[in-house]
Amino acid sequence: MIDNPNLLFAVVFISFLVAVVVMGAIGAVVARIVSSFFEKNVPTDAAMKAFETAQAAALNSPQKAMMITPQAEPFVIAGVGFIVVFILTSIFVTPTSIKSETVAPPVAKVAGLAISGDFTKIIADLPKGNADNGTKLYNSGGCVGCHSLEKDKRLVGPSFYGAFVRAATRKPNVGAKEYTYESIVSPNAFVVDGYQSGLMPPTFAKTLSAQDMADLLAWFERDHNQQ
Repeated sequence: MIDNPNLLFAVVFISFLVAVVVMGAIGAVVARIVSSFFEKNVPTDAAMKAFETAQAAALNSPQKAMMITPQAEPFVIAGVGFIVVFILTSIFVTPTSIKSETVAPPVAKVAGLAISGDFTKIIADLPKGNADNGTKLYNSGGCVGCHSLEKDKRLVGPSFYGAFVRAATRKPNVGAKEYTYESIVSPNAFVVDGYQSGLMPPTFAKTLSAQDMADLLAWFERDHNQQ
């Protein structure tokens, strides 16, 4: 079975042309034989003239019979054969191997991270984090402008020194990763005493990917686990 649509079309088209040529050649031979037969057995001119006169008189309107000359007969037969072969090809030759490929509409990718729900499960579904990439995100994502890496040095927000240890103590029954995750995607959900809400942009849930979040969590766990 031919799976290539272009190759299948070429085979069908060439077969079609060959069939037309063969039909035309056969038609021409048959036409020549028929013409020879009628040339030998055709009525005389006098008989044909008498027949035409009688027919014209019977119809009361002289008519001129349409005749196909022997020279034109092969072309007429070839044309009829072309039409017949075309119809038969359209009916019986169906390219079943051509698969209809329906292009599915692009699926809209939901951007951003979940800002509520079971954070333990959400974090478990994140890809494996890369702490080194987390360091790069700290610098490129704007964290460096508001959070120091030095102990007890407060900029706009708290220092990240030992942040992973403190995260485990902020909310009862909430782990360090879960608290850190929520603090990034929903910074106003829990505001530590001494700070005010609205200082940290709540847009990181939309701008960070799942991989970004996994890298940041891995970075916090590796580099900010000091007492």
